[in-house]
Amino acid sequence: MYLFINPIGSVCYHAEQNILDLINEAKEDVRFRFIPLMNMNSVQDVMDLNEKAQNNLAARNKLVTDIYHASLDFKAALFQGKKRGRKFLLNIQKQMEDSKGRYTDEIAMQAAMESGLDEEMFINDRNSEFTAKSFIQDQKTAAEMNVEHHPTVVLFNVEGYDCGIAMDACKSYHVLQEIFAGEKPEDLVEKDCGCQSQMNSFLKSNRTPLKIQIDSNNY
Repeated sequence: MYLFINPIGSVCYHAEQNILDLINEAKEDVRFRFIPLMNMNSVQDVMDLNEKAQNNLAARNKLVTDIYHASLDFKAALFQGKKRGRKFLLNIQKQMEDSKGRYTDEIAMQAAMESGLDEEMFINDRNSEFTAKSFIQDQKTAAEMNVEHHPTVVLFNVEGYDCGIAMDACKSYHVLQEIFAGEKPEDLVEKDCGCQSQMNSFLKSNRTPLKIQIDSNNY
């Protein structure tokens, strides 16, 4: 399972907490990754959510900068272990929700300390070329999966489906409950996105088409 998120977004923060709870209660082992996402559509979504005008370049540039630096910091934290990385992610999102301000070094270092990170290693990794390249690879993964918005969850090996399924992580909570409980989801609404005519390298490597934009009726 992949969850594509805004590393400083409150909506993603609550979606992540819900999904972690579901995973902990799941009957089967669930392998998952949280992946920071930043593209034109995801940035515009956040602008709209914050009621910022599309032509507000200062607000857009600030948002892009904050998401980018928070993404690199999250990647750097993950290098010290998945659990610590996820704890770091939730920490910075919680701080951003409380402060409603700009993402800062102080927020990052506070999260690093509370997540039990080696701070010297974290500082080196957050500024490394390898971390930046890792973030770029995440964006390529999102593009290959046709993911343009966050929070989006992509699941594979779902019972009853011979392909991957992508869903809005907030709107599809009921469906995720069914899937993680080992039940076959019955109330999915599929929207054709033409993925089968756009088989990219990721889909070919998995040998199955990816269904995009599948939401639950039970919002």
